[in-house]
Amino acid sequence: MTNPIANPGQFAAEADVRAMLGDPRIAATLAQIEALFGRGYGDRIPAEARPLLGDFAREYLNNWLFKAAASDAQHPRFVRDFMPAYSWHGHDVPGARTGGDNPDNCYRLAGIEHGTSYRVTGRILDRKAANISFTLTANYGTSQTVQTVEDHDMHFDADGRFELLIDDGAGEGRGNHLATRPGVKFLFVRDSMMDWAHETPLDLAIERLGDARADPISIDDMVARATANALNDLYLYFWFQNVWSGLTPNSITPAQTFRGAGGGLVTQGISNGSYELGPDDAAILEYDPAGASYAAVQLTEWLYRSLDYHRIQSSLTAAQSAVDGDGRIRLVIARRDPGVHNWLDTGGQSQVFSILRWQHMPADGPPLFSSLHRTTIDRLKGDLPADTRWVDQGERAAQLAARLAAYGRRIS
Repeated sequence: MTNPIANPGQFAAEADVRAMLGDPRIAATLAQIEALFGRGYGDRIPAEARPLLGDFAREYLNNWLFKAAASDAQHPRFVRDFMPAYSWHGHDVPGARTGGDNPDNCYRLAGIEHGTSYRVTGRILDRKAANISFTLTANYGTSQTVQTVEDHDMHFDADGRFELLIDDGAGEGRGNHLATRPGVKFLFVRDSMMDWAHETPLDLAIERLGDARADPISIDDMVARATANALNDLYLYFWFQNVWSGLTPNSITPAQTFRGAGGGLVTQGISNGSYELGPDDAAILEYDPAGASYAAVQLTEWLYRSLDYHRIQSSLTAAQSAVDGDGRIRLVIARRDPGVHNWLDTGGQSQVFSILRWQHMPADGPPLFSSLHRTTIDRLKGDLPADTRWVDQGERAAQLAARLAAYGRRIS
């Protein structure tokens, strides 16, 4: 496989992030971010989550460093963001997970400015991701959607190639087109992969059409943008976390489509969950994939950062899950291994959140459905269907090994 992320623009952006980390303003901003989140959460932070606050603040700030590295709209490039820390090509890349980052997504950003035109070119490598969205956003927090187009509404040629034009609306009515508006900041691309072992993000490139109106921004400019926007968006991300921590423990919200109100992909359905589990407790999260091109459940830590999906099975797509005979998927959330194939591992943490997403749902498909049943590990045999897939210790080890090998494709 050719990894489409391993390209000169990404490597240059990662080098810029490493350079920014050496700026004294970064350390001062990091301390401020940790203090603000800590003060905002106060005594509500569970004892097990409090030691994570420093790492959480660091990854939060790193996310805005990558956004700053992607923000030069006159000299655009695609930059991957929202990833756990990794090492490749002789360099360490810092983690940048925050805000309920999706383990199944390859997130990429490129700076966009109203009044400038762009051409995005791309091609399918190997197998295309289950759902791909191209969204123009009007803020660094990527919560304000200007316009979205998804792969199933775009034209690809026989070789799997396409062009996407972005301008001030002059091309309205054409296919493969996005229109900007004043205040637009980024093109935000999500490749949502159901099968980590075979689906591959698109190979993408972006170019400005016409002459640049400014020189490339400097590292100093990037630091200024990153620190200012990380602090400005802190209150937005504090709100995101409170959507989940405000739920009654051991409950989920009804499955619904928000159309992007308050952030997130405007075309997806979602169900939120909150859990407080003892060592022997279990929660059965049941849902109907509903014919969606992409459906998946992930766990996050209490601070609303993805729960180490690169080392434990803290998320499962519909393709990674065993489907019961009635067409529904039942996942068991527990602190220790319950022996069920569809185990969502909390990493030993007692208080976690879940995010259930559906993307590209068929118009004539069944209604979105999810339910939650609180139980204990020793009662699972009676609470789950007779055709539930169970695993022994060796099968679990093989399942996890295959998962980590599939994840490794992203950083190889």
